[in-house]
Amino acid sequence: MHPSSGRPWRFTPGQRRFLVLWYHVNSEGRFTWRSGVKRGSKGSGKDPFAAAIGDIELLGPVGFGWFGPDGRPVGARRNLALVQVASNSADQSKTLLRVANAMWSREARDYYGLDCGESRTVVKGSGSRFEVPTSAEASREGDPVTCGLLNESHHLTDSSGGSAVARVARRNVAKSPAHVQARLIEFTNAHRPGQDSVAERSFEAWQKQQAAGYPGARDILYDSIEAPPDTDIMTEVGRMRGLEAAYQDAPWADLPRLSAEMMDPRTSVADTIRFFLNGLAAAEDSWVDSTEFDKLAAGDRVVEDGTPVALFLDCSKSEDATALVGCTLDYHAFEVGVWERPKGRRGASWLAPRGEVDSAVRHAVERWRVLWLGIDPGPAKDDTAEALYWATMIDGLHRDLGGRLANWATPGAGGSSVLFDLRTSAQGGVRRNQEFTQAAELVRRWVDEEGLDGPFRWDGSPTLRRHVHNAKARPNPWGVSLGKATRDSLQVVDAATAMVGAVMGARLAGNSGRKAKSQRQPGKGRWGYA
Repeated sequence: MHPSSGRPWRFTPGQRRFLVLWYHVNSEGRFTWRSGVKRGSKGSGKDPFAAAIGDIELLGPVGFGWFGPDGRPVGARRNLALVQVASNSADQSKTLLRVANAMWSREARDYYGLDCGESRTVVKGSGSRFEVPTSAEASREGDPVTCGLLNESHHLTDSSGGSAVARVARRNVAKSPAHVQARLIEFTNAHRPGQDSVAERSFEAWQKQQAAGYPGARDILYDSIEAPPDTDIMTEVGRMRGLEAAYQDAPWADLPRLSAEMMDPRTSVADTIRFFLNGLAAAEDSWVDSTEFDKLAAGDRVVEDGTPVALFLDCSKSEDATALVGCTLDYHAFEVGVWERPKGRRGASWLAPRGEVDSAVRHAVERWRVLWLGIDPGPAKDDTAEALYWATMIDGLHRDLGGRLANWATPGAGGSSVLFDLRTSAQGGVRRNQEFTQAAELVRRWVDEEGLDGPFRWDGSPTLRRHVHNAKARPNPWGVSLGKATRDSLQVVDAATAMVGAVMGARLAGNSGRKAKSQRQPGKGRWGYA
């Protein structure tokens, strides 16, 4: 029954659709979806739906049994069901279990032999249970979970300990026997981009699966009902239009009240978009509006071999990512390669693979007609040792490509065909930072102000998208550039930096008029990393 009204429980059309997809099996009796995410606006019924799924997993015929005479799959009740719910706090998890317990009538409790408690509901005599883990995260490793529920996963982060809880939950369902096929579902509001929450990581994982050429299985079910991106929250008509879309599967929602909450001066624009419209709102200090940037994705465009392009390589030795991005002369940016430090212990001693990066640059030069190539050897914190890590590679590229590049990254006497050192301590670093900042401001204007009417497009790469979403506006003496949230943040932005550098190079090459191979034979020049 419904936990608040006491009337018989009825799934909404959207909830039924999710269940049909979630329990779909293939011809071998295996579930189509390995993992699931149900994202919705605040008050759209995520908690009752999660509670209902937990109750179904506890007692319902949710496991694959056999194929009937008509070829349709038949469900079977699990022999030893273990449903676990995890949240940012035990109290939050207990609240969801309390909702789940309220859905059982007295008659149902007696019929099934349910002993409903605050932190555990047990099916007497069967060993099946629906519980809130109360012990430390590490001690729950290995629980034979048949269904995992992660509630409010937008609150689960490294700092809260929620990321560790989510990792254990995923491992516990992953090790289940083939006949069980245990799985995990997240229930969440729209995450805050750049926070690196469990919800954000799941969204990015789903995005990667949807990318063209993804080599693995597309087995994450991501369900989200959102307001249209062009919702005008400043007018009553616009707000109601957006709310009607976001809450179309929640007929109980009080839309006029929600509209009033959206207009409350104490409610930020970002919170309005996230919690009421179920959209991914850019933070106030974001470099560009993430929604507007996403609109400019042109993933169907292929940059053909031989196309005139500019390339920018943003390097890091170990802390950040190393990213190579290209841009056509009509300002279509595309990812060529990104090398990121692995998470966890694998990343402790990781160093960027210089040989692989060098090969990628040389392959790109052979594939496209590269008119300009810029390489920033290290972070802006003037780390000479980090810049020296790339010195040999950059020397080799300068010697081998100098005669082929129509436009040098650092022209003039003592210049370099490829080095574009953004450290302010490097000779000419101040001028280069000024040029880069101007390019960052130009891209920002194209995205936030001109949008589809402007010239800028990008290839839809999930990694490039993530780095741009992570990027924060960083004022400097020459304007507004971009950077990480903090110097030590794990939310890297190097692909975004390389994208701006590639746009800058495309402008320089396009405006120079030198679009063929350079006929001059440049000298070795005098340039360094000190």
